Amino acid sequence: MSHGSEEGDNYWPGYVDALTSMVQVLAFVMMMLAMAVFALSQSATKKAVEAIAKAVDAEVKPNADIKQLTQAVVEQIERLQKSAAAPAAAKPLPAAEPGAQPNAERPAATRVNGGQSQPSPAPVEVPPDAPRLTLAFADKSFRIEGDQTQSVAGFIDDNKSTVAGKLIVVHAYAYAGEGAISEARRLAYYRAMMARKQLVDAKIRPENIRISVNDTAEKARGLTVELIIAGGGR
Repeated sequence: MSHGSEEGDNYWPGYVDALTSMVQVLAFVMMMLAMAVFALSQSATKKAVEAIAKAVDAEVKPNADIKQLTQAVVEQIERLQKSAAAPAAAKPLPAAEPGAQPNAERPAATRVNGGQSQPSPAPVEVPPDAPRLTLAFADKSFRIEGDQTQSVAGFIDDNKSTVAGKLIVVHAYAYAGEGAISEARRLAYYRAMMARKQLVDAKIRPENIRISVNDTAEKARGLTVELIIAGGGR
């Protein structure tokens, strides 16, 4: 006696084979896409670290990888901080005036000259009406986007008569929030060095650029760097 299940064709094995093949192809495509995204992200990160290494004049070997570049940048920054801190530690701070209130933003001004950081001989007097430009950064980022690069070039070009022989102060602001203040200051320093690179590219003499990293309690201000045309330079 015949049964209906034996009379009809069974399509299930073919369906399973087709589904298995499709899943394998999709898995292969996703794996290739993941490898491509990883390679692109590594390339972009390496270019950013190379730009910072160039800005701080870090000694890097040819064809160095990201780990070696990062280590060279960190060592260079530590050397710059030590060279700035040693003379400052030897000089006692002036006594605070009676009734003076502590400043919410504590500057740690340094002058960067040819990649070497030195303590500023004296605070730079910044007139209230001094020309200034504010650069905004994304959270946890130190990259200067293309439109802001043009803004720096335009700022220098618009103030050609003013900027000649003057000091340009780069104020970077470190907002720690609930994080480590050392990491916030390091990020602010990276941003300041990237801004300095833009000024050097705009034909500003390195000895006429001073960098100041300031602690701030304002989160919005902690995402900015100010370029200010201040007092006389060389």
